[in-house]
Amino acid sequence: MKNLIASGFLALGLAFALSCGRSNSPMETEAPAPEATAQIEPAEQRRSTPTSKADAKKQKAEPVVFSHKRGFYDAPFDLTLSCEDQSAEIRFTTNGSAPSESNGTIYTKPIPVKGPMVVRAAAFKPGLAAILKAHTFIFPGDVLTQSSDGLPPAGWSYEWGQNRVDYGMDPRVVNDPRYKDSLIDGLKSLPSFSLVLPPDDLFDSARGIYANAGQDGRETERACSLELIYADGTKGFQEECGVRIRGGFSRMPMNPKHAFRFFFRKEYGEGKLKFPLFGKEGADKFDNIDLRCAQNYSWSLAGDLRGVFLRDQFNRDLQLAMGQPAARGNFYHLYINGQYWGLYNTCERTEASFAATYWSGEKEDYDVIKPRGGFGPRGGGASPFVTDGDVEAWKRLWTAAKKGLASNEDYFRLQGKNPDGTRNPNYEVLLDPINLIDYMLVILYGGNFDAPISRFMGEQGANNWYGIRNRKGEHGFKFFVWDAEHTFIDLGDDRTGPFPCGDQFEGSNPQWLWQQCLENAEFRSLVADRVQRHFFNDGVLTPKAVLARFEKRKNEIEKSIVCESARWGDAQEGGGFMAPPRVGPDGKEESGPLTKEHWSKEIQRLTNDYFPKRTGIVLGQMGKMGLLPDTEPPACHREGGSLEMKAPRGKIYYTLDGSDPRQIGGKVSSEAKAYEGPIGVQHGIKINARILLDGDWSPLREVAL
Repeated sequence: MKNLIASGFLALGLAFALSCGRSNSPMETEAPAPEATAQIEPAEQRRSTPTSKADAKKQKAEPVVFSHKRGFYDAPFDLTLSCEDQSAEIRFTTNGSAPSESNGTIYTKPIPVKGPMVVRAAAFKPGLAAILKAHTFIFPGDVLTQSSDGLPPAGWSYEWGQNRVDYGMDPRVVNDPRYKDSLIDGLKSLPSFSLVLPPDDLFDSARGIYANAGQDGRETERACSLELIYADGTKGFQEECGVRIRGGFSRMPMNPKHAFRFFFRKEYGEGKLKFPLFGKEGADKFDNIDLRCAQNYSWSLAGDLRGVFLRDQFNRDLQLAMGQPAARGNFYHLYINGQYWGLYNTCERTEASFAATYWSGEKEDYDVIKPRGGFGPRGGGASPFVTDGDVEAWKRLWTAAKKGLASNEDYFRLQGKNPDGTRNPNYEVLLDPINLIDYMLVILYGGNFDAPISRFMGEQGANNWYGIRNRKGEHGFKFFVWDAEHTFIDLGDDRTGPFPCGDQFEGSNPQWLWQQCLENAEFRSLVADRVQRHFFNDGVLTPKAVLARFEKRKNEIEKSIVCESARWGDAQEGGGFMAPPRVGPDGKEESGPLTKEHWSKEIQRLTNDYFPKRTGIVLGQMGKMGLLPDTEPPACHREGGSLEMKAPRGKIYYTLDGSDPRQIGGKVSSEAKAYEGPIGVQHGIKINARILLDGDWSPLREVAL
């Protein structure tokens, strides 16, 4: 094993985890942090030369020009630095620190680059503010041999405070005939982030944020450089920014692999990241971004055979595919000062700036609510916790739901409507029922037992959800899947409840709100409609659609898994947190690093067993709750320019204007027509149809032509 810290530190981390909450469960929570280890030094003593306010107002010096692009190289070269203003003095560093007028080497001749290297440089001239630039040069062949003996690279720490230490690439994987020829392709299969900063800012026992991962807040923010590098030469970016550790339970000292959050502020550079990080449909300007990594069911923390590294983001993918807002994310490799750090994924942070970007208004217009949780070094305290705005609207929603929502008057009032469903401008909009239902269908499908109500808290505590509402808008709270690692585990898992969490305001959460809404017949009818949309006819949660979407994510990271195995597959070789025993086919306990073979086995379980069967199991669970009507929607068949519909029993009613043939209360809509025979269709028409049988309506069948 590459680990440098004795197993005693693992025990220390475990004991710390068990002492900080009401359970021993691994749960990601985000809340104000108590002191966990040594107090990190104050901001004025620890920042690695961010731009001061005075410097920010100065005219800027010319930037340094690098002769070679950041990226991947196979052969050594000489790096030339230049500046348009030849009277400026160029200084550079290769140890991660930021060059300044008193730090770094004065550039006088080309710099030989023979292996993985990070070069930070700036041009200095009296009275002008320097512009920091960084270039990371990756030599993948050399990356494979980094710290193969487990010892730290030159200038790096042997200890990370009380944090468990793990360096380098495992030669048992790198030299394995099954993997050795695929590792370099694996390193190039995903884009790479490069984090560059002084190693002591991470690992020093007094001021290092990695060594003191349990602490949070602005005082733990460090100045750094962040680059995005594509192996094929596609243009990425480089920004000076601030970095902190992110997460909840994953901050435990027993965990050697932590996640990061980056802040783009004027004191460091441009003040915003301007890059289409999430593609054409995603935002292209950011105040901050998260770089997450798997924790539960991971190899680095849990040493778990069930690690696939996709559960969390894939749940958000499902919510987004339903047409709901959700946090986008993609997968990347990470390097820290040229050292390979493994597989990570970006994730949009669903807070006020996110809402203002995708919806409308200013971020000050939004209320953002989440649970505080009760686990890890940062958990504890009552829920809900206000990230942005205030809690008053959420409290009004909970208070109204607590009184009961069986009547249409009470149910529709929360939507800003009269009992007949028409808008009443005198009523505020607090509830978005379609969003709530779709959110809960993702929770139920995944068997999520840690959100929004946690099994680890005996179903008495809320965890891992976000709710956002624009105080000036016409929409109620929208809910977001978050930290969804405890999913796709047991095929028969049933999360339908009902659960008591939420009966008191401190435990309020979306699932409790769903349970209150189920008292209302109109809401139950809407649930049946959304189930019909997502669980049938190639909907998002049908086996075919889930498998296709999962296959795409699997293919995205498949080549990179050998790299994660070499870097972190041995991190918990002696046993990770709450992981099941590693038993081979012969019944004997396995040893050695976790590898792509273990990953593939769990992928096969999901694709061959879980996803093909899970849709039917969840439908059965909801059927037992009485959420699925006995009457099925009409069968539809298009033949040429006409649409035929069939009903084994009852009468079909349909509309051509996108409205519902069923009125609130159950009567036939005045816009609905009784089906008598094939309907001539035109492109762009949407047909909505239901069957009415003995006073009961089928779910809605939607046909877009």
